[in-house]
Amino acid sequence: MDYLSFRHHTQYFAVPIDAVRFIAAENALKPTQVSTGNSRQFDMVDYDGQACAILSLARLLNQPSERTRSRDLVRLLHDREQDHLSWISALRNALENDTPFEKQRNPDLCAFGQWYRQFTTDDPQLSHIMSRFDKPHRRLHALADELLTLSEQGRHDDAMAILSEHEAVTLSKLTSLFAEARDIVQMKVRPTVIMLQVNESQVVGLKVDDVGEVFECRAEQADQHTDYLPAFAKRWLKEIRSGKGTVTVMEIDPGRLLSSAA
Repeated sequence: MDYLSFRHHTQYFAVPIDAVRFIAAENALKPTQVSTGNSRQFDMVDYDGQACAILSLARLLNQPSERTRSRDLVRLLHDREQDHLSWISALRNALENDTPFEKQRNPDLCAFGQWYRQFTTDDPQLSHIMSRFDKPHRRLHALADELLTLSEQGRHDDAMAILSEHEAVTLSKLTSLFAEARDIVQMKVRPTVIMLQVNESQVVGLKVDDVGEVFECRAEQADQHTDYLPAFAKRWLKEIRSGKGTVTVMEIDPGRLLSSAA
């Protein structure tokens, strides 16, 4: 039997290919929000003259969607960029007015540094960009001790000249990396809606983060155990080829989606 696969974070899912009627990017649809009698709200779209509910896989799983995670990451990157703009401004103020500099000097202990050391991603583009942060970030933080020492030694003009140079080069490099990282994160989020035939007369849409490939599953790969399956799932499909290895896939029963969302 053939299936269409898709992912939510690291979990793999699939629906029978025979149930798939249409696949569209979410932004190509124009949903209307409709309230139901039990105070629930659904996005509805017109498909082939029929009003169809759009359900979110993330919501069915009671987990944040990739869009939500990406939005949070973009906001974090913006905030951490602003931290370093404020940091360099505070250093300039300390040098110009001979006032204490109270910002974090250790690059591993600032808010970004602590987050950066823990951050991981399986996206090669984002991973490459993030790997380029370390050098300019450390160089920027090193300026505090370096320039304040120069100023204390009576070389105030030299300290200000070096600061201006690093504002134009090091800080600009860092802000460019923040912008690149945000662009990559936003570009990767492209929710897709799979229109599924749930019975002879009804179609529903399932919004997913990442549509995969069509694969074939043999009867012996279907696991009849229902352990850890949510109400909308039918069974586990074992040893499904994906990339260079095999994965376990949760088969979704389209006919159970609406009752699970109610």
